Amino acid sequence: MFIPRALVAAAATLSSGVLIPLYIDPSPAPDCSTWAPLLDSISAHPSVPFWIVINPDSGPEGTPGSQPPTGYQECIPVLRAPNVVVLGYVHTSDGEASRQAGVTQDVDTYAGWDAAYRPDGIFFDEVSGEESDFATYQGFTSHARPLFNGGDGFIALNPGTAVDDDDYYSLADILLTAEDFFDQFSASELSLGPSTPASKQAVVLTDGPSSPPTSLISQLITTDHLKAFYVTTDSQAGGADPYNELPTDLESFIAAIEAAHVSREVWNYHAFGDVS
Repeated sequence: MFIPRALVAAAATLSSGVLIPLYIDPSPAPDCSTWAPLLDSISAHPSVPFWIVINPDSGPEGTPGSQPPTGYQECIPVLRAPNVVVLGYVHTSDGEASRQAGVTQDVDTYAGWDAAYRPDGIFFDEVSGEESDFATYQGFTSHARPLFNGGDGFIALNPGTAVDDDDYYSLADILLTAEDFFDQFSASELSLGPSTPASKQAVVLTDGPSSPPTSLISQLITTDHLKAFYVTTDSQAGGADPYNELPTDLESFIAAIEAAHVSREVWNYHAFGDVS
């Protein structure tokens, strides 16, 4: 099969990837075995972007000036790759006033980690998305961004649904606009448009099937051009943590994301003589 050079170049910088809540403590280096399936997939798919959220203790654990547990010190450097962005988890409790100082403290704690394992940015969870809270989140993000990645930290916001105020898109590189059970999600519920671009949206689903949902992947990646998509077989039923295990089909899921993106590039090439 002939693959045009333009597609080969595009394959090095895919625009769609996976956002993975990695709420799993790493086992010691050098193998970091609890993260091993993810490490293998990152290595096997160097063209796929991975946005990976680490979460030592519902946040960074500790206070500004402290360092993370040894496993994180040893394994975050192993996790790093040209196609990986590491994000530190910070919960915001919908912007409640009583949590605001804690948000800043958590951000500052991550920022104080040694450069070898400091995150590249922050994943703000429990985002209200309300117009009345916009200034609060503007403050959170403007404080965080300069502290990471040489002054241009990556910012992710998780309202878990569509935001009420589209101005939130101006604050973040990615918004998680759907976080749900797999069987309760429909791609039609996403709001995609000029002020709510797919290129800034992510979907994360739990309680997924044992094999990649190829039709949904095709819809979100090939057709909608979503920034990131992730489905885990782990369950949140009964209040369980759906992110404390990696999915059983992780490798095949990543391969399906990559294949869907390549299908998109092939279609664009034949339709327009270009890739995007």
